[in-house]
Amino acid sequence: MDLDAYRARAQAFATDLNRAHHRRFAGHDGAWDPDSLYAHHAAVFDDRAIDALREAAAREGAEDDGVRRLLRFAVEARLGRATARTDAERARVEAADGLADLTARLADEPALAKRIELEEARLDVVARRLTPLAAEGLERVRAEARALGWASPRALLATIQGQDPGVIAAQAEALLRETEPPSLGAETTARFDLPRLHRAAWADAVLPGDPVQHLRQRLRALELPVSGFAIDAAPRAGKSPRAFCAAIDVPRDVHLVVAPRGGLADLEALFHEAGHAIHLAHRDPQAPFEDRHLTDRAHAEALAFALEAHATDGIADQRLQEHRQALQQLRQRQLAAALLHALDLLDAGPHPALRERYAQRHAAATGLTWPSAPWLVAADPLLTAADYLRALAQVRAYAGSGNAPALSSALTGQPAPG
Repeated sequence: MDLDAYRARAQAFATDLNRAHHRRFAGHDGAWDPDSLYAHHAAVFDDRAIDALREAAAREGAEDDGVRRLLRFAVEARLGRATARTDAERARVEAADGLADLTARLADEPALAKRIELEEARLDVVARRLTPLAAEGLERVRAEARALGWASPRALLATIQGQDPGVIAAQAEALLRETEPPSLGAETTARFDLPRLHRAAWADAVLPGDPVQHLRQRLRALELPVSGFAIDAAPRAGKSPRAFCAAIDVPRDVHLVVAPRGGLADLEALFHEAGHAIHLAHRDPQAPFEDRHLTDRAHAEALAFALEAHATDGIADQRLQEHRQALQQLRQRQLAAALLHALDLLDAGPHPALRERYAQRHAAATGLTWPSAPWLVAADPLLTAADYLRALAQVRAYAGSGNAPALSSALTGQPAPG
């Protein structure tokens, strides 16, 4: 296989796909035609390309994982094509039924009775409109794994991710066994209270009024660059309410897109995505495609989590710091439960017995009453929860003011300041 020719095709596909995502979620263009996009770039993830990359990765072994990262890119693109229609329909339904608005209203609603009403409306959309689409998407992933020649979805993921899902599951089970759900306060008793918990409206008095300006100030304090990527904070209809990083052509064309509405969750998301933007904007422009676009995900997420930890630097409020620590504990346990549920779904498909297991597992992980309705909508067939869990295990090397030089060096690829 001519790897340089493949890299050029992969770059063209990544650029077109990421540009389309950017335009759509930044509110520039509501049009979205995944079928045409995937069809145009089918040579990146057809049987011939995947087979050749699989053989090359087996030859390379553990010495260089660059080819394995290319294989993962190709396989995930193939799975993306398989689920493109259901993903697009899910996005359309969520927008039409105002799912994001329901969640935002939950975050701001102080009255328990009203939160219950909003949650019932949210779960109705999930059960009635989204669950059939989620089931179809999951089955497409399972079928595609076998069509590509792997014995099971687990076997596919072990190959492209370079780790045994069984080992990751054992680590998740150990985390849940060895830790306890954090204390979240008397007003947080059910899953529908989580948006309000993350919003933390009580902290508005101490949080920065201009999150983007606060980000710029903290980056300067950490001796991190504020340049190299574009910050889009302009209000725009159709813009995603959550910050995101759009890496169209790394490192030349990287965007940090934000539509700040206020609250702790928005501030943390802004810093997290800024971590990705800085990391990608400072990749070596002469490096191969996989070393620019396909960086190790757990490492990249660890860096983003480490910068996220600095979101409230300069704010001397003990309650806020304790609140963030509790949220961190909750995140780890939720991710562990999500990973175990994802593996169950990959193994068994949308088997009805997994519905109540999902609710019981998440209730035990969080200490909250948990509904069973999202059991399929919460499916994570690519095991992204595993990357996040690995990232959280690595983040201590970079988090904290004393580790700021190490964080700066890791994000930019330059020697630590001073």
